[in-house]
Amino acid sequence: KADNMDAKFVSRLRNLDVYPKTMQDYQIKTLTGATVSILGIITIFLLVLGELSIYLKVNTEHQLSVDASRGDKLPINFNVTFHRMPCSIISLDTMDISGEHHVDVTHEVYKQRLDESGKPVADAEREHEIHSNKSRVKSVLEGGSTE
Repeated sequence: KADNMDAKFVSRLRNLDVYPKTMQDYQIKTLTGATVSILGIITIFLLVLGELSIYLKVNTEHQLSVDASRGDKLPINFNVTFHRMPCSIISLDTMDISGEHHVDVTHEVYKQRLDESGKPVADAEREHEIHSNKSRVKSVLEGGSTE
């Protein structure tokens, strides 16, 4: 009985041969032809499925570039408030695109002293007039005076 089922399976498999070479009267459907047909259909299905998944996939690219035509320096404006921190220990450190670090930048940096409610106590001072430096920061951190 198992041989009969195998023979029926092979007969049905031969009928799947989609590449007949001769006229219908002279065609011989073979197991090799059916195997090639099935492998071809599976390959086509997998390729179509793969291409469809690539087509439907959303590809997001994030890119940020600086307009170099405006000059060497890019103007940056910022306004930051630090409560209960003396202006003299606050400094600005930057890093450019090449990785060069600029420590304690003072060019066009203004500091405004505020009271506890956030209102200005005195006029804003340019950074170089305040004479901020790292030794003063160290002194404050060790419990010394800010003045």
